[in-house]
Amino acid sequence: MKKKKFFKSAALAQVNRGKEDRLRDTLSQIVSGESRLLNRPEDLYEAIADGIDDIEGFKSPELQLELLAWTLRCDFVAFKAEDEDREAWDSLFYDAGTFFVELASKYDDKDYVADLVHDLAIRHVGGEGRSVVFLSLEEFLPEERAKALIVELIATVTEVELKNREDVIDAICDMADAIKDVEDFAKAALLKDPDKSNATLIDIANEYFVAGNIELAKQWLGDVRNPGNEDEEAYLDLLAAIADREGRKSDCLKLAHRLYETFPKVIHLARLCSIVPPAEVKTLVADHAKFRSGDGLDMEFMQLMVSLKCYDQLSLYLDLFEKELTTQDAEDLNAISDALEKDGQMALAKHIRDWTVEEPEEAQEFDDKD
Repeated sequence: MKKKKFFKSAALAQVNRGKEDRLRDTLSQIVSGESRLLNRPEDLYEAIADGIDDIEGFKSPELQLELLAWTLRCDFVAFKAEDEDREAWDSLFYDAGTFFVELASKYDDKDYVADLVHDLAIRHVGGEGRSVVFLSLEEFLPEERAKALIVELIATVTEVELKNREDVIDAICDMADAIKDVEDFAKAALLKDPDKSNATLIDIANEYFVAGNIELAKQWLGDVRNPGNEDEEAYLDLLAAIADREGRKSDCLKLAHRLYETFPKVIHLARLCSIVPPAEVKTLVADHAKFRSGDGLDMEFMQLMVSLKCYDQLSLYLDLFEKELTTQDAEDLNAISDALEKDGQMALAKHIRDWTVEEPEEAQEFDDKD
């Protein structure tokens, strides 16, 4: 008697498979370049976003971490997005990265987590999503395990010829920076730039400075020669920070003046205002508003004026740019208004609130089909 034949339906098999299997297939096809979604950006975005939502519902943290790692390997698609869509893509992968960090920090099998991060680093192509993971390494891996991961990656880069070598080194630098592993940061940086450019020397010096090793920071900075425009700002900034840390107030003041005069940014103005006598602060702020703040409203400058209690200068500044307040982030403006009210500056706070536009509610779709 012949056996009855059963028709094998691919569609039925797909339905019967677990949601996690379907998601894994979708993501792996995107990574391998085989997915048809790669030609449909809107559908691609929706598929990845929906996948992250699905991952939240899975019960196994091991499965969640694996699928998030697959999601982060898709972050190369952000490079192909239109300029107006790039922010949305970067935000999507940033969310995936922070989700991975949150889960990894609670998961006990750190070797499993380290293996996933190793895979992400080896296949890094410069995407923002997985960079979030590298820069947060200290949050989810013990220092000894993180150090071992970095050493293993350095060995791989040294011994194996990789097409994405520079991106992998960038991943190593991010991880070393995260756990304040200055020695391995320097090794990785010099693997990328064995000629020791000024930018690399300044980066290494800054790592030593942040780690509190001022002497080594000065040694590395001492090798910098004739920094050009692209390096001078970081060079002067670090020199000023070292002088400040060592209590050399006169040197720090000279460097802060030079830095601000050469690169008149709000961040350098803030440093200068923290050093000069109080009587000079308001003059510096007023001159910046007149000659160096540009033609549009600068939220960072507003925040600095509030922190310095330069309320007269802020009032004049608002008179010039009040209409531009409508285009600024409402949360930031409300924080400034709250600070002003706390300090008794009710009129200034009201001025800002009058021009603050809260985020509009999403418009409801109008359906007149009936």
